[in-house]
Amino acid sequence: ASACAIETTGGPKIPMRYGRIDAESDSAVPIEGRLPDGAAPFGQADGSSPGSKSSDISPAAHLRRVFYRMGLSDKEIVALSGAHTLGRAYKDRSGLPQLSQTKYTDRGPGTPGGMSWTPEWLKFDNSYFLLLKEAKAGNPDPELLRLITDTILFDDDEFAKFAELYAEDEQAFFDDYAQAHAKLSECGATFDPPEGISLPDMNPLRKVQQGKEYLLSLM
Repeated sequence: ASACAIETTGGPKIPMRYGRIDAESDSAVPIEGRLPDGAAPFGQADGSSPGSKSSDISPAAHLRRVFYRMGLSDKEIVALSGAHTLGRAYKDRSGLPQLSQTKYTDRGPGTPGGMSWTPEWLKFDNSYFLLLKEAKAGNPDPELLRLITDTILFDDDEFAKFAELYAEDEQAFFDDYAQAHAKLSECGATFDPPEGISLPDMNPLRKVQQGKEYLLSLM
């Protein structure tokens, strides 16, 4: 569904494989607490209690703890962060946004409200990086969301190499994002058949439907 959403909103085609095998028990599922936090105190993101808070207040270190564990690189961390070009966050849910709604979200579509990272938050492009770069240069838009785990992409020397590239070259962002998205989606997965199932190129919505039809045929 995420790959379909990316492509439908103008982003790259994700080289997805289908046929992942479900975990057989709760013990085979990763411990909760390994997702990235948007503000300090940051979670440990690893070990037996990944949700426990770390004394390390560095957002860069937090992102690396979360994503290095899964075999992802600095380039892939920055590319995946670019998915924030889509969607919104809500003050009454995460507590992270400063505003309950903005001029970009007050009419929806869908439920009005929340803060988006970009004005056109249903369009997948490289505007996330462009807007972060503008904010760092002293021209922030107060009605757009910028978490410390966003701004660090231009403040950390290694992350900034890729953030600068993606702000200048949308195709480079699309190419790297597509590969990183596919890699993350397969992290820890096994497939049946072992090589997975690749669907022919088609309208993304039809691709999702065909995948559902194939799974139903196995039941």
